[in-house]
Amino acid sequence: MMVALSASVLLSCNREVIMPGSYGFLSLNAESDLSTDIIVKSTGEDMVFAVDIKNGAGQTVVHSDDHRTINSENPAKLPVGTYEITAYNGENLNAAFNNPYYEGKKKVKIMPDKVQNVEIVCALANTAFSVEFPEEFATYFPEYEVSVTNGRGDKLVLSNQPKAGNPLEEGFSAVAYFAVTGTLSWELTVKNQEGGIYRTSQVYEDVVAKSHYHLKFELGPEDDADGAAFIKVIVDSNMDEVSHEVMLDFDNTSMPSVSTSAGFSPVSGESMSIPIGNADEKSFSISAPQGLRNFRITHNNDYFTRQGLPQSVELIGAPAETEALLSGLGITASQTIQTKAIAEGSKGLSLNLTSFIGSLPVGEYALKLMAIDMKGRFDDFDLVFEVISDVDAEAVSAKAGWAAFAQLKGRYFQSPAPAGLTFQIKEKSAASWTDIDAGALQIDETTKTFTTIVKSLKASTTYVFRAVSAEDKETKEIEFTTSAAETLHNLSFDDWSKSDKMPNAEGYAIWDSANSAGAAITTSPSTEAVRGKAARLESVTAFGLMAAGNIFTGKFVGLAGLGAKLDWGVPFTSRPIALRGYYKYAPKAIDKVKDPYSDKKGQTDESQILVFLTDWTGPFRVNTSEKTFVDLDNDPGIIALGQLNSSNTDKEYVQFTLPIVYRDNSRIPTHIVLAAASSRYGDYFTGGVGSVLLIDEFEFVYDPAELTESEYNTVFSKVDAF
Repeated sequence: MMVALSASVLLSCNREVIMPGSYGFLSLNAESDLSTDIIVKSTGEDMVFAVDIKNGAGQTVVHSDDHRTINSENPAKLPVGTYEITAYNGENLNAAFNNPYYEGKKKVKIMPDKVQNVEIVCALANTAFSVEFPEEFATYFPEYEVSVTNGRGDKLVLSNQPKAGNPLEEGFSAVAYFAVTGTLSWELTVKNQEGGIYRTSQVYEDVVAKSHYHLKFELGPEDDADGAAFIKVIVDSNMDEVSHEVMLDFDNTSMPSVSTSAGFSPVSGESMSIPIGNADEKSFSISAPQGLRNFRITHNNDYFTRQGLPQSVELIGAPAETEALLSGLGITASQTIQTKAIAEGSKGLSLNLTSFIGSLPVGEYALKLMAIDMKGRFDDFDLVFEVISDVDAEAVSAKAGWAAFAQLKGRYFQSPAPAGLTFQIKEKSAASWTDIDAGALQIDETTKTFTTIVKSLKASTTYVFRAVSAEDKETKEIEFTTSAAETLHNLSFDDWSKSDKMPNAEGYAIWDSANSAGAAITTSPSTEAVRGKAARLESVTAFGLMAAGNIFTGKFVGLAGLGAKLDWGVPFTSRPIALRGYYKYAPKAIDKVKDPYSDKKGQTDESQILVFLTDWTGPFRVNTSEKTFVDLDNDPGIIALGQLNSSNTDKEYVQFTLPIVYRDNSRIPTHIVLAAASSRYGDYFTGGVGSVLLIDEFEFVYDPAELTESEYNTVFSKVDAF
């Protein structure tokens, strides 16, 4: 966007390109590792892998459905930097049949003008599970199946009678694949000729990727004494063969059972509501006529884990340390027969959760209780409950990374939502509250939550808010602080320095021009202003070349051959959402052209106003001789960007509001670039000699209330505000 001409430098500012030396190239070779802990049959064909290449900001900059298209003859062209490459085949699902997912990752640093040859080995990234039954099994059992889960999401069922059209059921030839959670649990269910049902189960821990658990079920001899039979289960996972025999006893009258105390009537698997702090008795009785072999409490709740409750606790034969841990959490267990310890073979036990549940904060919880008797039969109970508040609604959180607006979130505890539901807000030091318009609430009936965006807040100010209803004003208050709303010196362009001929006052040297000593020719103050003075930018010719009038936040560093070195950007840590100001443009027909814009000759010239926020570690060094400019489309340091181009002829000043479009809603800027030029393509010596752009009275907008709905939607068209 700039070129230097002899000692008097006449430069334009605007468009950006990346010099060829700032790019490197990547060639990729992906190989499949088909081995697992069990030998799996392979088709023998080479796999084709999809490829995602992500930059340092986590953005996908290259995607290919076929890794073979990125090779030494056709390498991927990438800006210099560090990238993470992921090659994969299949879908990374939590649980699915016949769905192996292969994946490989590697980081690579791209250097200028070099080809990086990268090899990635892709291995099975999930866990496989399959079963095998002998043909004679069907003679004894008309119905039998194995269900398996990784503890998260769907169970998959391998059955001799899979239900047609159900993707969660398949025959025994199928292989089930699971995302790795560290656990696999299976349950065998069989029904004999008389309709008796038998179940047995097992849990595997420390399950890792690239493993295949294959269960072989074999029949043992029939036991004439009690009409039972034995099944031998062989677990093959490339370890010492594990096998055990279980007796199939179809006497359902002696099955273990789980029941609840009087007044406590949850239904297994169905959620119930419990008021916070409720002290009514909540206990379970476990009966096992054949004697208990195991009784486990399991969960998958982050809050329970943080409180010290293991995800799986075995109570039969539990050491004193486990009993002390549970007692400290409010969980007590006692045997229902007169012995001193809960030992294997006990006929039952009582489990009291009154204190434990009574101490829980508001939230949703689930526990699974499982009793297994000495014959491997079991009963389980899924305790699912929600601890609800003793108020109608409560404040939950605030997201407040902006200077003039924040998102408030609350939840309510009854259906439908209570009448008069809304928020109240005030400055922390204020005495009175302000009601938020209930019509602005977004209510989610599924989660019983409600949110709103509150606008027109003061910058760098601490607020508190609370949830209220028509019947209840909650005492819980949540505090948040808005961010700062910085500005730049002399956005009005009223003050001009005599020394550098830029709109800088003493001690505020933030503005400069790419034209250095010749700036007065192209950039100057003007009394043709909205108020006070304005900046006048004019496209001129010197030494036969066209130079656009320009101004930017930063510093002219010095000459570089026929061009110049410039430092773009000044320190800035706030997040405005728009730039507002005035401009007046008098374009000429483009009469000076250079490639690649030679085809624009005769067209009307265009002006440009540009603003963008970055988290660079310092100013960006522009070198016009080497054609090194900021890449507005791909620079990973750019957080938000706004551009305004115009070819209109304006008789009067035009007020504009330029949305600053955010690409990331979490990063905080370190620098800002504000720039304007009288010829948009002045970087390429293309423009209309005599085109004049006047700019005046710039200001940053922080409050969404000052934008139209369309402007606000433009600001957050690439990412959400929160």
